[in-house]
Amino acid sequence: MDNIKTFPIPCQGGLRTNLDPLTQSAQFPGSSVTMINYEPALRGGYRRISGFTPDYGVVPGETAAPVLGAFVFDGLNSGIFACRKPASGNNYFHYWNGSSWTTPTTTGAPTMVGVSRVRFSSWSWSGPRLIMTDGINPAATWDGTTYSQITHATAPSAPKYSETFGSHMFLAGDPADPYNLYFSAPLDETEFSPGAGAGVVNVGFDIIQIKAFRNTLFIFGNNRIKRLNGTSAADFTVSDVTNSLGCLSSDSVIEFNGDLLFLSPDGMRPISATERIGDIELATVSKPVQTLFDQYSSNEDLKDVTVLSIRRKSQFRLFFPTSDSLGLIGALRLSGPTQAPAFEFSQLIGIDVYCGSSGYIADEEFVIHGDSNGSLHRQESGQNFNGFPIFSVFQTPYLHMDDPLIRKNYYSTTTFMLSEGTVEVDVGISYDYGTNSVENPTNYTVSTEGAAAYYGSAAYDVTDRYDGDPSPVRTTRITGSGNSIALTYVTAVDQPSHTIQALAVEYGLSDRR
Repeated sequence: MDNIKTFPIPCQGGLRTNLDPLTQSAQFPGSSVTMINYEPALRGGYRRISGFTPDYGVVPGETAAPVLGAFVFDGLNSGIFACRKPASGNNYFHYWNGSSWTTPTTTGAPTMVGVSRVRFSSWSWSGPRLIMTDGINPAATWDGTTYSQITHATAPSAPKYSETFGSHMFLAGDPADPYNLYFSAPLDETEFSPGAGAGVVNVGFDIIQIKAFRNTLFIFGNNRIKRLNGTSAADFTVSDVTNSLGCLSSDSVIEFNGDLLFLSPDGMRPISATERIGDIELATVSKPVQTLFDQYSSNEDLKDVTVLSIRRKSQFRLFFPTSDSLGLIGALRLSGPTQAPAFEFSQLIGIDVYCGSSGYIADEEFVIHGDSNGSLHRQESGQNFNGFPIFSVFQTPYLHMDDPLIRKNYYSTTTFMLSEGTVEVDVGISYDYGTNSVENPTNYTVSTEGAAAYYGSAAYDVTDRYDGDPSPVRTTRITGSGNSIALTYVTAVDQPSHTIQALAVEYGLSDRR
């Protein structure tokens, strides 16, 4: 009995694909080699993500056509907006009225032929407004009651991108002149006459996105990034941020945790670090999962990426428009002995995101996405993916308990959890890096039955307890021996979320072979 030891494993570090097995076991034992549909939890550990629900049903439009654009904006109508190719006519823009979709009349006869994405931005010079761009039609505005196209003679006729900056409306991405950045007269999004203070800047490359951040308008290209500073046509200046890399996807640029993130050839980068010359390591926040971006480059069309921010979780999510593609979760949380902020990652699967948006309406955050079949869903809602169970996997590294060459006899595993209802998780044990020469024990199940349920996350019936322990500890006796051990947690049934906060393995030292 004196030889029995306990190896505690706080679950932190997230998915890591850039480490050799010995370093990962020794320095990051609480990280993972596989993590799907778990998220770094704010309360520590890894939480199986929540589901999504079709709160807004099918957006009006052509049968089987995708949702082309979605937007959350507090201050107009009920705050939820969407665009979809109409079954007939020209009315493609819709807003949620609280119980169904309202479809305003869209003047100017816009066409959806060739439109693959409708992008929104918002501003409030003299009241809240939206602007829509699609690269085929003139930019159009919505003030809560009226849809109007911007058809000034010197405005771009088919811009893809819009942003307000310095009291001007900026438009860019017109296929006829993709290198031109247009700006309106001050406080008038419809006036593009140079004599009124409007103008155009040739930035020298095809513009794929524009975003205002603090006192700068950033202009993204595939291989270059520039910035515009100033307040008017008289003092606007354009300068280089970098001439050596750019943005791979227009819809990957998001404001996140006081910075601007974008998808570059080497992963997700913050604009603040990219501006610092030579700051290569700091400039790529996704180094721990760099190999995933190499796979994305080989297997996915990165132009189709949608990146959404979940502010209350300090988290971003990267999606592809097919449910069987592996997306990415990146979350910033405090971890380690010093409680320093660091990014942790996981992967997503099972969500078809053709477009999406996130934002606050009053004090409640809404994360929405439109799918390829025309439905608009709310994420962070429910315990399944629109009725389908959420498949999730968390696998630890192969843990060698400080010495990879000494054999250990394993006696038990203990899982420290947070329960949001009655949950069953299948657990697999694997020894010695999965080699076939070692016999692994039979899989077992960890259950939170009898644990307290969270108010609002479970139905009040005989299966839920509103007393008991909300943080169950489950110990299971195991058999077998090996130089290293890995635990794999799997769920594939419709059930509430749970968090795996920490693990412990009880073992005894054997011999050196």
